[in-house]
Amino acid sequence: MQLKDERGMMAIGVALTLIVVLSLFGGVLWQYSMFELKRVERTEEDLQALFLARAGAEAVMGAWKKRKAEKVPEQDDYVAPVGHVDTLYFDLDSERDPFTTVKPANYLGTVDVVVTQERVSEEEGQDEVVTVIEATAKVGSTTRTVKLVTYPHRYGHDDPPKWYEESTGYIRYYRENETSEPVTFRLQEPVILRAKDGTSISFDGSILTQMGWRDRSFAFSAPILVFESPLRLVRSAGVVEDSPLGSFDLVLEAEKVYLNDLEVAFLPQGNLSLNLNLQVPKDFSIVLALPLDSDPMAGLSPSQVSEKVGYDVRQGVDEDERYGEVYFGGHVYWRNYEWYRHRLVWAKVRARGGDNPVALKQLDGQAFFFKNGWRLIPEGIHDLGDPAAFNVQEYITESINQGWLIPIPEEHRTGLETIESLRPFFWEQ
Repeated sequence: MQLKDERGMMAIGVALTLIVVLSLFGGVLWQYSMFELKRVERTEEDLQALFLARAGAEAVMGAWKKRKAEKVPEQDDYVAPVGHVDTLYFDLDSERDPFTTVKPANYLGTVDVVVTQERVSEEEGQDEVVTVIEATAKVGSTTRTVKLVTYPHRYGHDDPPKWYEESTGYIRYYRENETSEPVTFRLQEPVILRAKDGTSISFDGSILTQMGWRDRSFAFSAPILVFESPLRLVRSAGVVEDSPLGSFDLVLEAEKVYLNDLEVAFLPQGNLSLNLNLQVPKDFSIVLALPLDSDPMAGLSPSQVSEKVGYDVRQGVDEDERYGEVYFGGHVYWRNYEWYRHRLVWAKVRARGGDNPVALKQLDGQAFFFKNGWRLIPEGIHDLGDPAAFNVQEYITESINQGWLIPIPEEHRTGLETIESLRPFFWEQ
């Protein structure tokens, strides 16, 4: 009888143990399931918050670009949102435009956006302002922050494209070897051309000698070229005298070109027969072209130009060409050089008129649609003889009358301020 009692007590003990173990196990399972449920909810909220933060930042970026590129009526400045932007709500009941600044009845979460202008530190090698768009989204108890930042502008002396030396402003021309074509970097973003301390961007004698008889042009190619430094193709009579004979072009290959003082140069054929170097004239000019090799649709179509100009000007629009935009900031000069007898035998070069080049006032401060391939010094100027007999003002007038240069109406000009809006953004976090 005692054995049966012991077995019963053991069975009861096992049953109680099982009850306790199962209760604990059930509690653990419940806690685990609740933890997983909360984890899933947090993960879902985190993803939703990340989506909202990115969407909010991109919405403000779109508004920032649009307002930066459009002139506000009755104001002189281009306005873009800077600072704290009104809190955005993501309206779940709106299908077309879910973001609103008015709190809706049914919304997913909120986004707070701050737009700031920050100067890149000198340690990073740049000294300019970038735009930062920081968006913080909150969904439930979860918060996520993302940041959009513009790239610093690329400069013409950066590597690439390294078109010129920053310290001297001298254009860098080079080939991989004697049989290869000149190395030209064609960029897909706006480029600022700035040499140190106001130094002009120019050809020097050694570069012209390297170009020699084979290559008569060198190209700066990008969607937009902004010259903050003057562009003076040759700086001295010595460079003109020592350079090879013939024509040299700097091709500005872009949809928009902004110039800040420009000087081209011409040296006619000399008549001092003792110097063989006098038999062929020289000229140094710019050519305005479009990057059609990389983008056949670059620039503006004839119909787009016609829409922006007056009826009387439309007759000059070439239906078979595309057009770019050029803005002649500062002054434009045409400098004539001449040969003169030096020590009876040798000929030297000097600037005609001393330090007073011909001012092309028809271009100063003006903006034009240019037809692809327009050259500031006409192709046939070598056949015109003495440049003193050539009226460069008439040439400019003829270029305008023939549709090579079409004045851009004030309301259709693109201010330099819009270049800020064309800079790409990247996600920093």
